Amino acid sequence: MQKKLILACMAIAALAAFVIAPAAQAGVLTENGVAVAVGSSITAKNTGTIKFTGGFNISCEVAHMQGTVTANSGGVIAGEVPVGSATLSNAGGAACSSALGATTVKITSKLCVSIAKGSDTYTVTGCSANVKFDLTAAGTVCEYETASVSGSFTTNSTPVSGTVSEQPAKEVGGKFFCPDEGKIDLSGWAYTTGGVTGLTVS
Repeated sequence: MQKKLILACMAIAALAAFVIAPAAQAGVLTENGVAVAVGSSITAKNTGTIKFTGGFNISCEVAHMQGTVTANSGGVIAGEVPVGSATLSNAGGAACSSALGATTVKITSKLCVSIAKGSDTYTVTGCSANVKFDLTAAGTVCEYETASVSGSFTTNSTPVSGTVSEQPAKEVGGKFFCPDEGKIDLSGWAYTTGGVTGLTVS
């Protein structure tokens, strides 16, 4: 009886490993099946409205981020977006919308994106610093920052799709007008430079 129980447990463990394995296989960023070289330029674009909820609730129709691949081997994928290469706006370059009307969103830190080996989540930091951004509404600049922003992504789909859900950021300027905290929601796809060819994480 004990032997049968051990065999049954081994079978369950093997099945669990088989089920879990596909989610843990992410390890290389590819373009048309070929690994993307370190130093290559890539673009991320949104697939829906970007939201920063809290206080006067901001929504942006367009997100565009262009960066460079800094690692893509050994199961580790990473990229860097320079200051000024990540923009948020409404269509046509207009300011984002909020309960206070037109609101300008400006990302003021460099961004480092990384995927750990065997993970189906990604992390965005300020490259050894906090992620920082400003919101300007009704003539007042509100400053926000967070240590990191985390999201999930789809493997083996082209273009790869990533999602961020309710990630918090706190106000650091100490201005009475500015909401103390807000939450970031967004989703997007990754492409080669100019958004031409979809990239895949496999």
